[in-house]
Amino acid sequence: MKKQILLSLIFTLLCGMIYGQHLIRVNNNPAADADYTTLQAANDNALAGDTIYVEGSTTIYDGASVDKKLVIIGPGYFLIDNDSTQANGLIANISGSLTFQSGSSGSSITGLTCTNVYIYVNNIEVTRCDVDFIGIYAVVENILVSQNYLGQINVDAYSGKMTNSIISNNIVQSQIAAGSSSGPIQVINNVVLAQTSSPISVYNSNIANNITCHATYKIIENTGNTITNNISAAAGTNENGNKYSVPMTTVFVDYSGSLNYSDDAKWKLKAGSPAIGAGVGGVDCGVFGGPTPYVLSGIPPLPHIYEAAIPGVGYSGSGLSCTVKIKAGK
Repeated sequence: MKKQILLSLIFTLLCGMIYGQHLIRVNNNPAADADYTTLQAANDNALAGDTIYVEGSTTIYDGASVDKKLVIIGPGYFLIDNDSTQANGLIANISGSLTFQSGSSGSSITGLTCTNVYIYVNNIEVTRCDVDFIGIYAVVENILVSQNYLGQINVDAYSGKMTNSIISNNIVQSQIAAGSSSGPIQVINNVVLAQTSSPISVYNSNIANNITCHATYKIIENTGNTITNNISAAAGTNENGNKYSVPMTTVFVDYSGSLNYSDDAKWKLKAGSPAIGAGVGGVDCGVFGGPTPYVLSGIPPLPHIYEAAIPGVGYSGSGLSCTVKIKAGK
């Protein structure tokens, strides 16, 4: 436990050096001596522009309603499944809902595991998170949903409208859906497993460089869309750079899961994949292509400790004895 606390303190110092603003620690382990044990308390006592670091824990965190501009950072997810992630393999798992309310415009979250994220304001970024559901229930713009491991993202057909937004480089289990009032949206470089009949169903949008994996369901050709350079397992007519009836076993390194790749690494392109260079401008299709490629385990774009040797937490005559290995963020 002392080792985990020490690693958290080192990470806090690294974050403070980079962000140069008030950094708030949230940890619900009583021994952690953090600033707060709940994300809601951290929000309630923060100032606009503060950064909140939610530390990994064996105990699930409650949800929160965010009402000011904040940067909220977790350690990432699938931390024990991929190499060189975090020395402390505990995730920050938030149950219930993380809701962006009035006053939170300009906020961002990264590196968290969340059940639900609800967005009611403009200018929100959800990046490098493991999220079951993202729901849009208001008229919003400038939303960025990128580099996530998602269940689904849905813009409510009755109360939601999303414009001038980007949905990119996400691994999506179910669907990306927005009604006819939404758009323009850039839907690019996603991998959609399509466990519903509509893997990508949007309007007035640019849909490019995606891979849809279900052999029956393909991108819904709603009005106002430009659909180019996508790859689909479903049947269709090969035109505008789109490729249909593509066996997914030829696309990904471990589509069947038989090679024991992690849940996100399995979606890397295999050698000779038809998705290599098949995107607009010759980029790769899928989540690892384009200008914002997916990052395994959702590791935040900060220096992170991926290996630590701390034989004993205490002080000797020559100081604290420990060895840590740190990678630069990307």
